Amino acid sequence: MLSAACGPKMNRPPEAPSLQVRFRPQPVPVSEEAQWLTQEIPGSTWDKGLHKATQALIRASRDRLAQLTPESTIAAQAQAGYPGNARFFRELTGGGPPEILVANLKKAAAGRHQEFDVALAQKSFGDGTILWIGAIAHRPALLDPMPALIPLDGRVAVSIEVLETSDTDPMGRVPDPVLFLSTPFGAVAAFELQPQTARWLDNFHTPGRYLMEVVSRGKKQSQVILKWAVFVDEPAGPVPSLMKATGENPDPYEATLALYSALNEIRQEAGLPEVIRFEGFEPIAREYAALMAASGVVDHQIPYLSSGVAAKATAEFHPGAKHHENLAAASSWEEGFDLVRLSPGHLANLLCEPCTHASIGVALEPVTDQTPRLFIVWELLEFPQGIPAAIPSR
Repeated sequence: MLSAACGPKMNRPPEAPSLQVRFRPQPVPVSEEAQWLTQEIPGSTWDKGLHKATQALIRASRDRLAQLTPESTIAAQAQAGYPGNARFFRELTGGGPPEILVANLKKAAAGRHQEFDVALAQKSFGDGTILWIGAIAHRPALLDPMPALIPLDGRVAVSIEVLETSDTDPMGRVPDPVLFLSTPFGAVAAFELQPQTARWLDNFHTPGRYLMEVVSRGKKQSQVILKWAVFVDEPAGPVPSLMKATGENPDPYEATLALYSALNEIRQEAGLPEVIRFEGFEPIAREYAALMAASGVVDHQIPYLSSGVAAKATAEFHPGAKHHENLAAASSWEEGFDLVRLSPGHLANLLCEPCTHASIGVALEPVTDQTPRLFIVWELLEFPQGIPAAIPSR
């Protein structure tokens, strides 16, 4: 009888650490770069996972004028295992510090009482210029550490802790957040989460990347508080190489047509019927897109300017419609579409099963000192009481 302990001892190489999704706050800066940034932005915490994401984006920047894309930033966060809802900024300097980038980080941090993480990475070029990529993410919630690599047909526990929220119902209760999960083939599933209670997921029947997003539901709007990726039966892929922008001004009319086409294409791929273009709400959607472009605010309501598309549509049309709304600001319609396609919660709106119609509005940002962005409004529509008609003016 042979024992497994018999025979000479073999020196085995150490196993590579398993990729985890987790926050990695580093209260004490470990580099001059970290110390400088946290001093520039009081109250910030340098996060090792977020720093790994900025480093991945720097490595993918083959050109000093390369632009960040939704696909690249999501891939960088996935590779780093960072679950916060991060925003990334870039700046090319002549060799000095990234003052504009830091100003954008400060602006993103302003007006929020939540704790937030920051990170910064740089790449120097032969002519003395430096490309900087920085990131910031608020921490309204924490995610318990979980594996990012999952076997086929495996299962994983998701447990979150909500740190701070103002989203209360009329009874003063905080509604449970919702976890949206998008599969590699484009389907979206939604799960209720109870804070500090583990939710087991076993929907991993296809190899590939699964995107997850936790959304808190407020009285007037929803907010993405966490987002991350897990990989089933395959490793996390590299960040796509960043490419230089064309510099051409986008055309809102052409963008509108392309967005309708892309919307129906993604619905067909998911096995859903196409939606019909509803021209009645298009002027309202375009007007709201123009208000966002003029104010620089991407929100479902703009204080003192507009109460939103749904409110105006209800006032001008009868019977009422049910709106599933997405908003975005991007340098092109492709980038805007990727922003919502790569967000499971927003993708769920695009793939709304009972929706039969859609209205899309696009406006160009009124700026002259930089390439203007497109501001985009999607209205996926249900008409439970019939197709609305304009109310005659009195």
